[in-house]
Amino acid sequence: MNDTFLKACRGEKTDYTPVWVMRQAGRNLPQFRELLAKVDFLSLCHSPELAAEATLMPVDTFGVDAAILFSDMPLMVVPMGIDLKYNEKLGPVYANPTRSQADVDKLVVPDPEEGLPYLLDTIKLLVPALKNKVPLIGFGGCPLTLAAYMVEGGVSQRYFLVKSMLNQAPELFHALMAKVAKFDAAFLRAQLRAGADAVMMFENWGNILSYRDYLEFAYPYVKDIITSLKKEGKPVIYFADRLSPIYEQISDSGADVYGIDFRVRLEDAIKRLGSKVAVQGNLDPFVLLAAPRERMEGHVKEILQMGKKARGHIFNLGDGIQPETPVDNTKALVEAVHRLSRR
Repeated sequence: MNDTFLKACRGEKTDYTPVWVMRQAGRNLPQFRELLAKVDFLSLCHSPELAAEATLMPVDTFGVDAAILFSDMPLMVVPMGIDLKYNEKLGPVYANPTRSQADVDKLVVPDPEEGLPYLLDTIKLLVPALKNKVPLIGFGGCPLTLAAYMVEGGVSQRYFLVKSMLNQAPELFHALMAKVAKFDAAFLRAQLRAGADAVMMFENWGNILSYRDYLEFAYPYVKDIITSLKKEGKPVIYFADRLSPIYEQISDSGADVYGIDFRVRLEDAIKRLGSKVAVQGNLDPFVLLAAPRERMEGHVKEILQMGKKARGHIFNLGDGIQPETPVDNTKALVEAVHRLSRR
């Protein structure tokens, strides 16, 4: 297996900087769009065979140094008692949002083997398929990001209901977060035990709170989950999207790797997070989508140079790849990272 990605996570010496791309298994790939034309999105997610096929597509197409499990974050709390539908215009919609004490009391924390068997079965199919290729990254949302979906009933522009609950009923919000975190930790642990080589926790909506509220209502749960996952002896990546103002305060999470969004100068992130962690990132997805090759490589060189100052560096985008990104652009990115970082 090409273990360059895992070595970088651990801060070990590598022959070149490993690279993969957030949302690499998705609508940016023609073969994925062809697959989605045959089955609806939920059916694709629920089929271990099809989800495994989608996971492998970018590995074979782009030559990336890691695969990430294909799934969708809103699905991951369905076993707690959530009724999820997908709307073509609105995306994921929860028919029974969690907004009261009674709603929180109804939530269950099932065994992941029973609640999300299809996701764990996907991992079990991928382990032999990737044996001589690259490591597999499992993933999940951080508790705040998952709870935000549950309270709002889907994606929101203002997150009015989440912030109202937090301010008006803080004990209720903590009760919700505690339940979500318990299942989240169990699910991420189950992915590692099923064969994932690392896990990544996505904090997509951390910026909806003030930084004081994030540190009080969200970060302690992230830290507790990471502490429990570290016992599995595999790398944990924490994508702290748009949380750069509090890097110093979240630098003690225990994560092996911090995902850095594209709005931050990588060199500054490395300095503020400290010398004990690796970093992942952080090219602007729109540079990959729209920039001429020479300009894109200029960005790559700068990021690679700054990445040398970290304990370890995994090249990635600083957000998910745009669906319109040409396949050749991503191939060129992977080739450029490998060529320009070869030691």
